[in-house]
Amino acid sequence: MASKLTSKRKASRSCLLLGLAFAVGARAATASDIPADIGVSLSASPSTNLVTGEQINITVSATNYGPSPAPTVVLLSSPFANEIGSFASDPEECFLFVTVVDAISTPYYFINWDVANAHTPGSSPLNPGETRTCHFQFALTQQAGPITTFDFHLATLFTDLNVANNIAAVQLRRVAPTPAPTLSLLSLLILVASLVACAARNLQRSV
Repeated sequence: MASKLTSKRKASRSCLLLGLAFAVGARAATASDIPADIGVSLSASPSTNLVTGEQINITVSATNYGPSPAPTVVLLSSPFANEIGSFASDPEECFLFVTVVDAISTPYYFINWDVANAHTPGSSPLNPGETRTCHFQFALTQQAGPITTFDFHLATLFTDLNVANNIAAVQLRRVAPTPAPTLSLLSLLILVASLVACAARNLQRSV
């Protein structure tokens, strides 16, 4: 059953504590912590002709291309402010949460996915040849521009054996605004002539 993250700030503050706890536990992480090639893929549907509030289905995957198991793999989204909202995810499928960074003048958010976490009881390594996938939804708000670029990437706290496939991005395009109709020069001249003739008739009647 989907779990809606209706209050980003409330939910993300509590999740921030989880994120900080993870960061403390993994502070000493080095490239040797991921002795494998981790590839990231991302898709969005729909991704064009979007309107405000329309649900967008996001699919993000992490694949271990080997040669060794990856005990800890954490993916992060690109940061966003108020252009994205109405999150919904399934906690039964993947451990996904939103973190807020608000100790600055312009707060922002990003999404965390613990694909595998050696510091979490019950979490298993991402094995060679294994792919784990997470689905969630969100919508663009009125603050979103014509094109919103959204990505997921391997957290910079870690380095794997191949950085070339550590990030995947999609472009979310809103419906293009309908241009206002324009009049040709001839139409404008006819309109002006009609207005002048109408004004002249009204002037004659008043005299």
